[in-house]
Amino acid sequence: MLINMKTTKLHILNLFLIIFFAAPSFAQKPEKIYGYAKVSKSNEYYLEQIELWKKEISKNSKNADAWFNYYRANRNAHLTSESQTGKSHNRFERLKKIVDEMEKNVPNSFEFNFVKWMNGWNDPSLLPYLDKAYKLNPNSFEVLIDMATQAEIARDFVNRDKYLNQWFDTGECSPGLLNYNYNVLSGLEPNAIVLTHGDNDTYPILILQAKGYRKDVSLINLSLLYLKNYREKIFKEFGLPALSSDPLESEEGNKNFIENIIKIIAENKNQRPVYTALTLGENFTKSVSSNLYLTGLALKYSTSEMDNIAILKNNFENKMALDYLNFQFNVDISQGIVKFINMNYLAPLVKLHEHYNLAGENAKAEKMKKLAMLIAKDANREEELKNYFK
Repeated sequence: MLINMKTTKLHILNLFLIIFFAAPSFAQKPEKIYGYAKVSKSNEYYLEQIELWKKEISKNSKNADAWFNYYRANRNAHLTSESQTGKSHNRFERLKKIVDEMEKNVPNSFEFNFVKWMNGWNDPSLLPYLDKAYKLNPNSFEVLIDMATQAEIARDFVNRDKYLNQWFDTGECSPGLLNYNYNVLSGLEPNAIVLTHGDNDTYPILILQAKGYRKDVSLINLSLLYLKNYREKIFKEFGLPALSSDPLESEEGNKNFIENIIKIIAENKNQRPVYTALTLGENFTKSVSSNLYLTGLALKYSTSEMDNIAILKNNFENKMALDYLNFQFNVDISQGIVKFINMNYLAPLVKLHEHYNLAGENAKAEKMKKLAMLIAKDANREEELKNYFK
């Protein structure tokens, strides 16, 4: 039975595609502000926290921790703003005023040096600030993330794995995201290339590989490919044809990059199989949707028709570790994000439910349905899935 993305992507994945917004949460005291990719709150929450941390700064302008959380709250407020300009890279310029104030008040602190680096969006001239932040606080998981990122950009695998293991040892890695990405890796062919885009589909995979799991798989982060030095290393390493233009130099160059990068990577010199994580934005996959086949928590790129249902069955029945979806014993500060990312299970689960029903394997069909309903209930999407099954 041949089922390509014309059926799976349009009729199933899009049905459950949602944008995650946490319910408003209002506090009466300032709270530690995490990066938005780790803990997601509402815009109202961040606006409230801005005022609360501002009061702490007014009490003591030398309070580096208050400055750091004030910066984080402002940064996350921009990210959760309905204004599109608030989500662009221009936000870093608007946040520069806070960074300048921190330089006046807490110039030698870990917090200032890290924020100075963080607000530069991977500007290599600011790397000394990141290095100083690491020396001042080598156990900060946030600094370790950025140190690992710089090693990844340099393709320095030894140091990348060192920082990733140090990050894991801090206990600040989300168990749910590690479990999810373990299953992403489990469903890939040997020596595959998997394309990702964000924090939560990239770092957990790299941590798992640093721990020794599926080191045969190569990960390419499409966001980082916008950086010329990273792109040049990746293209040389995988033997990829050069881009016709820099994606950052013009709208046309960016459009060509988005529409063609998957096809370009599929032309790698060793003809390694290429997969896109289900977390990859549709802007990247739309132009090649007819060549993408759902095989698990990823889509395989293939110009030839393939029986993806057989692969999907094998991955879910024999390769993936799914118990964590039923029983969660770990405290996970990123649980809200985990509930959202777990929605990606729904497309393959619904497709398997349909297949088992057609094959007369009713027990297996019911098992897929129950697991899908559990995930949907956890993400407050139960009624929509019930209607779909009806």
